[in-house]
Amino acid sequence: MTDGEKKRKFIFDKYSENLLFLKSKNIIDIELKYDKTYICPICLDQFSETALDQTIENPLSLEDAPPKSLGGKAKILTCKKCNNTCGHEIDKHLTERMQELDSHKFMTNTEFTAKFEINGNTIQGKISIDENGTMTAYHMDKNNNPIKLQDYIKNAKKDTIINLQIDKKQVNPINLQIALLKTGYLLTFEKYGYSLILDNSYERIRQQLRNPLEIIYPLDFWFKAPLPKEVYGVPFIIENGLEAICPIFLLKTSASERVFGTIIPLTTKPIEEVISKFKDRFKVQKRFPVAFDPMNGGVDYLTDLGAIIKMKTWINNLK
Repeated sequence: MTDGEKKRKFIFDKYSENLLFLKSKNIIDIELKYDKTYICPICLDQFSETALDQTIENPLSLEDAPPKSLGGKAKILTCKKCNNTCGHEIDKHLTERMQELDSHKFMTNTEFTAKFEINGNTIQGKISIDENGTMTAYHMDKNNNPIKLQDYIKNAKKDTIINLQIDKKQVNPINLQIALLKTGYLLTFEKYGYSLILDNSYERIRQQLRNPLEIIYPLDFWFKAPLPKEVYGVPFIIENGLEAICPIFLLKTSASERVFGTIIPLTTKPIEEVISKFKDRFKVQKRFPVAFDPMNGGVDYLTDLGAIIKMKTWINNLK
């Protein structure tokens, strides 16, 4: 068995056991199709252990949250169909935006394409910045007209003024935000398992992830603010009127780290209402002074019945 096969089997067993546990304790009421069942958190289709076979039409595949290119690790499974629909094609917009921010700040350990212009003659090239901050510019033989390139080289003297224009990434701002929503939702599933995400309250998120060309979920759900590392993870916001799940995660490029938070609703009120209150708070205070509860960070919310009941009771009491 390969490392990938072992990992998929471990994750499958972990969450299929969570399903059986929750059902045996009457925490969830759902018919399971198989003795050992895994439910894809995005489409909610049920899969047996045979779906670990990567040669079938729609197997269960490893899913990174955040994206692997931004420091994430594969700790859950989604079906191949969902992975293809809301996988790389969404995540790449988030990755490229983070890299674009690095290039505009000329950060160390970055490399990006750019255009160089002398007296109206523009060529394509790239810039590399090493760990010491030394910047080196290169021209590209393949991407330039040979005659224009030779003319550029001829005129690029020591004291020549060269105009620089950093190439813009093809980033779709909506897909970028959907990638943040996907990360927040999957981190919620990773920590709390099926005790939360099977509720219909999360169907709008799932629809949004399955339909990235539409706007289904309000796009004001995320924020970037300085937050203490103590609250990184998937805490609950417990302040009156602002109750929500708040996945907070680090996105890492080769040159930088940025912290993002997302607002995932509880089952008690419409997400628009919660987001509106958050926006009002930010208008008054640019920081993020709200009351968090890490929900006992060291507790296993897949197997600890007491912790699960306490969490569900708190949520139900908000209604």
